[in-house]
Amino acid sequence: MSISLLQQASPAIQVHVITALSALLLGAYLLLATKGTKTHRILGRIWIGIMVLTSVSSFFIHSLRLFYGFSPIHILSVMTLVGSWQAVAAARTGRIAEHRRHVGNLYSLALLTAGAFTLLPGRLMHRLLFGEGQGHAHLLAIGMLLLIVVFFQWRLRRDARPLAP
Repeated sequence: MSISLLQQASPAIQVHVITALSALLLGAYLLLATKGTKTHRILGRIWIGIMVLTSVSSFFIHSLRLFYGFSPIHILSVMTLVGSWQAVAAARTGRIAEHRRHVGNLYSLALLTAGAFTLLPGRLMHRLLFGEGQGHAHLLAIGMLLLIVVFFQWRLRRDARPLAP
């Protein structure tokens, strides 16, 4: 692991990495902790703020210039902004199942799935975590992230089922 690679990166990338990792950790806590408490609501607001900051910072990263300086990953950033708004709106109006679905999608797609793609060889996070070598550690990391995505999708579908009377 070489943190100097991150120190040499642009400020936009540094902000993006720090906020994405913060959202990943805080989001995992929120998904596993008791729901509906005052702590959950406060930390949820912070998490949404971090997610928005992560999405906005991505618009200043142009390492994959496919369409006027942007790439398909920026579509995910727009979807994250929309999904964040939808998650907040659903929670505020008491549509908790919808809120849970939006938050689960944000976590699994915007953080875990997008995060898995940052671990591909040649990307900054791959070099940061695994070095410049041609080892197979990245395959293990990607496999683990995909298993996490599958787990959260299963959990969300299970939680979305109506309760028996």
